[in-house]
Amino acid sequence: MSTDPQPASGHRFEGYNDKPVEARLGPHRYLIPANYFDNQIGPEFDGSFSLKVQWPDLQPLPPGERSRQSMETFNKQISILPNYVDRVPITAVLEKLARPAVSEDSISYQDPRERLDLRIEQPASFGLTPYWVDEEKLAAYAKSQEQASGHPYRIKRELEQDWYLRRTGESGIATLIKCDTHASPDGLTVQGERVLADDSTPIAQCTHYFVDPTSGISFSASYARVFLKDWKRIEDRAHELLAQYRVD
Repeated sequence: MSTDPQPASGHRFEGYNDKPVEARLGPHRYLIPANYFDNQIGPEFDGSFSLKVQWPDLQPLPPGERSRQSMETFNKQISILPNYVDRVPITAVLEKLARPAVSEDSISYQDPRERLDLRIEQPASFGLTPYWVDEEKLAAYAKSQEQASGHPYRIKRELEQDWYLRRTGESGIATLIKCDTHASPDGLTVQGERVLADDSTPIAQCTHYFVDPTSGISFSASYARVFLKDWKRIEDRAHELLAQYRVD
C-alpha cells in the first residue's frame, strides 16, 4: 500500500491507485485507500461512499480491477455502507428496522413480514437466532387486506425474507440480518475459495445491519447468502476499517 501521506482527490486522478482518499462521516474524517471504494476512486460527489471487500479474505481488489472483474469476482464482493446517525438515538436504529414504518392504526402494521414480534423463532444458526415469516398470520393479513380493498391480495412468497438476530441484553438488537427466504436456493456453491454460480437460479442475498454506538455510525453490508456464516468476520472487518483509517 502506498505510504503517500497526501490524500488523493476522489474525482481528479491519473489512473487507479491505492493512495489515501479523504472521506467524511459526520464530524469524523478518514483517509482510506482508493481501491476500497465502490468505484475504486473515492466518495461520490455528495460525499457518501461505500466500501467493497472480497470474500474470503475481506480485502479490496487491486486498483482498477473492479472495472474488469469476472462474474465470480463480482459474486464474491461484500459491500459495506456506513452512515453517520445524528437525528435518532443510535441504539434505536436496529429496533426501527424490526418493525413497520407505518402507524399502528394501519392495516399494514399487521403485516407479519415486517414485525419481529409476529415472526416464528427458529433454532440458533451461525450464532444468530433466525426468525421466519408466520405463514398463517400472513394468510390472515392477506385476507384483511382483501376485505379492506375489495381486491385480491397476492402473496409473493419468493420475496419473503428470513431475519437473523444477535441481541444485546435481553431486548436490544445488536445485529439484524435480512436474507432471501430459506425456501429459495442459494444460487452459489462454495468450493474452497471459489464460488460457482448456478446460472438457472437467482443468487440469494442478505443485507446485514449493525452499529458503532461510540462513533454514531450505522452500517449496512450486502452480500450473497452463502457468506452468512461469516457475518461476524464481516461485521468486525467493517468496524476495523473505519477505526484503522480514521484520522479525527
